[in-house]
Amino acid sequence: MPDNVARMAKLDSDLKPITVRLLHLTRQEEFTNRTRREKKENGFRYALCRWSRFMKRAGIKVGDTVHYSFDETDQVLNVELVVPHIRRTDWFFYI
Repeated sequence: MPDNVARMAKLDSDLKPITVRLLHLTRQEEFTNRTRREKKENGFRYALCRWSRFMKRAGIKVGDTVHYSFDETDQVLNVELVVPHIRRTDWFFYI
């Protein structure tokens, strides 16, 4: 989870579940996901638990670009758009 989202969610002072809205899907979903703290070089980073399950549910694949926002008032992470990664072997389909 990006540092600015972790700060807005105040995860450093209270590690708590985050509500996630999948706005990019035709059938939008909302669910709550636990968070976890991981040690890094000079501090901590924060992540959603069961990351692979989150990615599958959101239709996100490794390499995709995810556009999101964080609603600080409601404490909700909004996934707004997922842009699929195009591998070099797929280029000829787009020419």
